[in-house]
Amino acid sequence: MMDGFVYLSQDPDPSPWNLEVLGAGHMDVQPGQRYPTNAQSGGNSPNPGKSKGIGAYQALYITQGAGIIETAHTSAIARTAPFLLLLLPDVWHRYRPDPSTGWGEMWIRFKGEIPKQLFSSKLIDPGAPIIDVGRNETILSQFQRALDELRNEAPGCQRVAASAVAQILALATCLPQRRVEENHPMKTIVRRACFLMKERSDRVLQIEKLSNELNVGYTYFRRMFKHYTGFSPKQYHSQLRLGRAKHLLENTQHSIGKIADSLEFDSSFHFSKWFKKNAGSAPSNWRTERAL
Repeated sequence: MMDGFVYLSQDPDPSPWNLEVLGAGHMDVQPGQRYPTNAQSGGNSPNPGKSKGIGAYQALYITQGAGIIETAHTSAIARTAPFLLLLLPDVWHRYRPDPSTGWGEMWIRFKGEIPKQLFSSKLIDPGAPIIDVGRNETILSQFQRALDELRNEAPGCQRVAASAVAQILALATCLPQRRVEENHPMKTIVRRACFLMKERSDRVLQIEKLSNELNVGYTYFRRMFKHYTGFSPKQYHSQLRLGRAKHLLENTQHSIGKIADSLEFDSSFHFSKWFKKNAGSAPSNWRTERAL
């Protein structure tokens, strides 16, 4: 995408979502390049790099490089891309790329009740304007969509651009937590447990032995497994066994007794009772219904 900036006056057909986009832009600042540029330093500049507020909300996605950010709520912070920066109306701030690296920036300037509510409810913390969203394709595409809409000035462009901002703000409220959870060591253990349970769905599994194999306490393992999957380990493994039993009933001619043996049930009676409880019908009836 080429560098560029678009600013809007009052839209005669405003967004129905109480969110009005005032401008958007994109720029790749090269190492050693003057910042802000002459184009940015005009009267409509989103932030001419001076210590001031801008009279509107602004979201910047720094996609590459590094720089310094400072606001009335924070001391100077050095950060390396990627990150999202959210600025409040009339709050003192300044930011600039590191001259040794430059940076790539995309920005959108906006106002309305939606961002006001997000900040006032602390879903977005005014004291933490830098949000760790990583290299997120959805956020990037929403910035690009807003800028493309404003450039093209097609009918309804304000509404489409406003929806892009709403999506960016929604992701800003949840992505950091998602990233923390995604990198949590226990999530890796739960993934490993799910793999082992699937691999061992043909046998009775003792969850305590599995947790020992994974070097994690049994009670903590049960709690975290349910947190990440929505099922207890026993329920999860039982559903895997049920799926395997159904596959054998539908795709083989094995007797009920042989299937019970292959899944390590004590008897065909025990297997049939368990299957009916979980599938709603006896295995022989279930097989017949599938054959019709």
